Amino acid sequence: MRKDDIDDFEFQVESRLTSHGVYVTDFADEGDTYRLTYESISADEAAVIPHREIGRVINVFRDLHADDWSGIDIEATVTDLEDTELGEWSVDSEWIDELENGDLSETDFSQRVLETITVRN
Repeated sequence: MRKDDIDDFEFQVESRLTSHGVYVTDFADEGDTYRLTYESISADEAAVIPHREIGRVINVFRDLHADDWSGIDIEATVTDLEDTELGEWSVDSEWIDELENGDLSETDFSQRVLETITVRN
């Protein structure tokens, strides 16, 4: 991927997530992993990582790739509006591949992702 393509992809991710109240503060495409940090308005209210937002983040990445996308690892750090780190979650590229190939249901995929959540106290 060229530098311009990476910048454009990052812009698309940020733009789509902003419309859902998810504000990307840091984004890196490391080739085999997307790393992002985002502020969550909903997390600020609930002091937890909203599961619905996790789904939105993942779906933005899925939507921005071709239907035959085999996936990439995603590692996310979630903060509140005061930049206090609330926790992290991740997606293994194999899960995306299994989901796209029909070898994994949406429910099982979601459960795997939710099991990765670590919360800061």
